[in-house]
Formats: sequence, structure tokens, C-alpha cells
Amino acid sequence: MTPRIPSIVRPVLVVLLLAQLTACHRPSHSPERPVTPTLVDDLGRTVRVDSMARRIVSLAPSLTEMLYAVGAGARIAGVTTYCDYPADVRNKPVIGDLLAPDIERILSLRPDLVVISVEGNSPRTFERLESLGLRIFVSNPRDIRGVLSSIRDIGILSGRRTHATALIDSLRRVQVELRARRPRSQRSVLLLLSLQPLMAAGARTFIGEVIAIAGARNAAAGLAGNYPILDRESLLRLDPDVILYPDDMGIDETRLRRGYPEWGRLRAVRGGRLYRIDADRFLRPGPRVFEAAAQLQELIRRVDPD
Repeated sequence: MTPRIPSIVRPVLVVLLLAQLTACHRPSHSPERPVTPTLVDDLGRTVRVDSMARRIVSLAPSLTEMLYAVGAGARIAGVTTYCDYPADVRNKPVIGDLLAPDIERILSLRPDLVVISVEGNSPRTFERLESLGLRIFVSNPRDIRGVLSSIRDIGILSGRRTHATALIDSLRRVQVELRARRPRSQRSVLLLLSLQPLMAAGARTFIGEVIAIAGARNAAAGLAGNYPILDRESLLRLDPDVILYPDDMGIDETRLRRGYPEWGRLRAVRGGRLYRIDADRFLRPGPRVFEAAAQLQELIRRVDPD
């Protein structure tokens, strides 16, 4: 079930679309000039910006989305098999999957920058690429502020600083508007990341922040850890008003109810508020996080419609 995108998010979608179109058509000889000599990435490493990147290999879907969003799509030289948004990414060379990219393939693309994540990629990949002397930027956003910081840094590295700044400003305005539109009743939402084991998104994650921006209370906020593991009884005790589960689980509501018959006692299930969500939009720490917040806000409004 996919609700319509609220009108307050449409300006941001327009910004993202224009960025993608610009990335495909902007001449390569007219980039912005870098103004920051170095950046510090999310591992605390100093990354030089003495020359803007013209051939970028992205090893994470969220980073690929950021590159397109700031208008640097034309500078992407390679992506992973999991990089699937926007549609233009299908035209890019593929260097393998997240955990085991083809290092030789990466080298053959002659990148002057490799962008890599912490949670999606392996330390071995990072160490191997660093040993080869490649310029590497590591992104590890843990909250919305971290997402916006990564967008800014990606913009600087790719010579699209001005565009990145404009995008960040737009996203911040949407964040303010979403907070202003929060429902009066703060209903509880449980976002499940997996079923075996039962794993939820905790409060101190960017997903938890998306839930808060939408105007809901994270049902897993009181549990220990960023991604707490639940047993079946503890989930019943949480008794959320809304349950979300990502579509990449490969399971529908019927199978979910069959596998967990005790869920029939939950408020969310009794009220028909068990929703399958777009995993890419909700679980990637990238520029579409506010689309996720807007869609969630639409869903929780169904509990207490204005």
C-alpha cells in the first residue's frame, strides 16, 4: 500500500528531478570551483578536495542517490548491483555487490574518487581500496543531520556545492513543514527491519528520527540498542498503533498474519494498520528520507483523521 505524496514534499521531488536532469546534461567543462581544500569524512579521515572528482565510483545505493540529487550523475563512473535509483543509474557500469565489489573492475574505471558506506560495505573493501592509493570518502550518517552533512560533502567533492546547499535548504524547509503538520495525537509506530530475528528500528537511528518528524512515537524507543531484537511476547507488550515492514522481506500481510497469529491481538492489526513500505525510501540514509517521513505522516493520520 503506497499513499500519495503530500503536496509539501512535491517541491523537493522537483528539486531532485531537476538535479538528475542537470547531471545528465551539464557540460563537463563548466564545474563549480572547490572552495574547501579538505574534508573530514565519517571515519575522521582527511579527504583532499584539491581537485573535484570527475570519475566517481559509488559503493552504496544511498551515496549514489546523493550524487544524483546534487546533480553529479554524469560524474558517476560505476555503481553496485544494489544501486537502482534513479532510473538513469541503469546506464552505469556495475562493479559488483556491496560486500564483495570487483576491485579490478573498479580500477579499470579509473576513478578519482570512491564513495563508500560503513554499514553497507566491508572493512576489507575499504582497506584494499585505501592500500591502492585511491581517494576515498566514507559516509556513515546516523541521523538526519548526518544525512544532510553527507549530501553537503558529496556536493563539495563532486564540484556541486551550490546545488547541494540549495537541496539541503529545501529539505530543511520540508522538515520544518512536516513537524508543523504533525497529528495532534502521538501514535506509536513500530518499524520492523527483519522477522527472523524480529528486529526493530530504535530511537537513535535516522529511521527513528523519520518516525519522530512524521509526528509519531517510536514504539521501540525504550528498548536497548539502535536495532533491538524482540521476542514475540515483547512485541505484544509494545502493542503499537501502526506496524511497518519493508517490501524487501518478500512477504505479504497474509503470510505475516499466518506466521504470527498472536498479532491478531495487536491494536495495529485489529485496526488494519499493518503496512508494507518501500524499503529503499525508508531504510536508505539518503535524500529521500523526507519522502518517507511524509508518507508515514499520511499513514498515521489514518489513525486520527483531522
